Amino acid sequence: MVGMSIKWFWRAAWLAWATVGAGGARLAADIADDLARISVEAEGGAAATSALRAFKADGVTRVGEQEVIFILYAARPRSVRIETLGEKGSLVRSFDGVLAPWRKDGPAEPSRRLGRAEELEFIREADFDSPLREHRARGISLDYAGEVTIGGRVSQKLLATLRGGELVTLYLDGETRLLVRRDTPKRVGGRDIVVETHYADHRAVAGVLLPHRIRTESGGRVLNETTIREYLPNPFMLEGFFSPPDADWPRL
Repeated sequence: MVGMSIKWFWRAAWLAWATVGAGGARLAADIADDLARISVEAEGGAAATSALRAFKADGVTRVGEQEVIFILYAARPRSVRIETLGEKGSLVRSFDGVLAPWRKDGPAEPSRRLGRAEELEFIREADFDSPLREHRARGISLDYAGEVTIGGRVSQKLLATLRGGELVTLYLDGETRLLVRRDTPKRVGGRDIVVETHYADHRAVAGVLLPHRIRTESGGRVLNETTIREYLPNPFMLEGFFSPPDADWPRL
């Protein structure tokens, strides 16, 4: 009965947003705020998500027939370090949220700055939290864009304007309210595309539901598939773990 009441509430809200004219924009933002709060609660609640300040994730990414083993470290607000081991050796890429991202192509190799396109992409993906958590305080605006059916499941669609004006589309599962997809516009090879990131197999990590399977695709073609084997919440990391080894590294 409760689920039915919630379902009809959101349907009524959507009809109101579609019919009130100029006031619809305000209502759309209010609905989006409520959905963001509900989604954070569905993940585990504000207290649990705040307590999860960092994590270490071990997994594998498949690109076509190739597999790359990786270890990912991430910390709030925008620190990330990815260590990968492939056929061509090891690779470290890291960003501390302040200095320019850096990479190291093997233990004996010098650290160097990422290429401009790779750097922008790395920075764009560095936020520890989804756009739903404390979005107003982080300068992110949300708008409700209706109800859609994807793969036979109903989802709530939100439009998120990130810092700097980038617009991404978020999809919350209609039953669990978890974030299950994020669409990001990108320009590749002189043409505009949309990259879909799908999140699945959510399991509790320190009381927070985190996805253990992530798939990206564009135009119906799978780009890569990632499986997280294990998360370690709030791991110990030395000071400067994310920072470049060179003291005079350039700032952003």
